[in-house]
Amino acid sequence: MAFIVKQLRVGGFDNNFSYLVSDDATGDAVIIDPCGDVAVIKAAVETLDNCCPRYILLTHGHCDHTSGVAEVKNFFPAPVMAHHACGFPGIEMLTEHRQLPFGSGFIECLYAPGHTADGIIYRLSDDSAIFTGDTLFVDWCGYCDAATMFKTMREVIMPLADSNIVYSGHDYGRASFAPLGEEKTGNRYLNTADFAEFTIRLKDL
Repeated sequence: MAFIVKQLRVGGFDNNFSYLVSDDATGDAVIIDPCGDVAVIKAAVETLDNCCPRYILLTHGHCDHTSGVAEVKNFFPAPVMAHHACGFPGIEMLTEHRQLPFGSGFIECLYAPGHTADGIIYRLSDDSAIFTGDTLFVDWCGYCDAATMFKTMREVIMPLADSNIVYSGHDYGRASFAPLGEEKTGNRYLNTADFAEFTIRLKDL
């Protein structure tokens, strides 16, 4: 099993990333948060020798992460999936811990509210990557409801394997991606001692 992640600099509202993930054995492919310059996404899809569109996944419903959905569906005919609170038209609703078959493994859907009520983190089954939208950035977190985000940081993100590479929705940190193990020690919003400290640090966002 080998999942291949292409991080796509699509510009968008503010240094947005879209993602194309594929399985080299089966050709299964998924696009995450299609937005910005859709031509960049299309060019990436065209590099795949054998592309079997499986899913279009949304980390949340903000327009800067969903603006390319309609155009992408013209060349990547796959169901659009998101949390039931997303509000994006025509989605298939995802439930907590649902495992979407993908290649010889799966993509797990982790409910991660805080930045929005509909936030989902997607985890590849081999613990090679998580796609965090605007929940967790390299070095930062997204604007949020403090109590909800703190719970997501502690109960959803911290238990995940250190080996997962954090792929977020924007290029805001010291690097465009980083291992979760590094973020657990270096991200001051993820490694807070308690909620009081977390709320103080949020003032720096």
